[in-house]
Amino acid sequence: MNISKNSLSIALLLSVAINLLVLGAVGGITMAGLRHDAPTVRTMTPGSAVNYQFNPRAFLRALPENERRRAMRAMRSATGKHRQLSFAIMRTRAELGELLAAEQLDTNEIESRFKHLNQLEAETQKLGQSIVIKILADLDPQTRRRVIKAAGRRPNQIQGRRPNRPGQRQAPGN
Repeated sequence: MNISKNSLSIALLLSVAINLLVLGAVGGITMAGLRHDAPTVRTMTPGSAVNYQFNPRAFLRALPENERRRAMRAMRSATGKHRQLSFAIMRTRAELGELLAAEQLDTNEIESRFKHLNQLEAETQKLGQSIVIKILADLDPQTRRRVIKAAGRRPNQIQGRRPNRPGQRQAPGN
């Protein structure tokens, strides 16, 4: 079998290019997944069966002025704890990225870091929920319902999404 130098070098370069492309795609997917924030938790609005996501700005805007000041104080008092948790989450995600990109995959250590990350995210969510409960505790029921309704973003209101028109295909995951 007689292979010329040109065809052999072209095949070698093509093989290296394809390998680099595949490695780049795998690395990009891995790193993109690590950079995203924790998935948002969808909850139910009281008295409705429509999912929504909590909107902290709308929550604060809907509060009466004197309650808004009290809410801001409550949020500021939790800033230090939230900052510590956020940095711990970022560190853990960075460590996970390094573990996932390592030559030898240590699945036990990766599972341990994912478990730690889940605990940190749950603690962050618990902190936010405790602040919301503290703010809502002193409101009358009518004001509380109005504030909760205002704080809910429907899925089609999130980040400029528009509701599907009749005959329009629905995006995957909706």
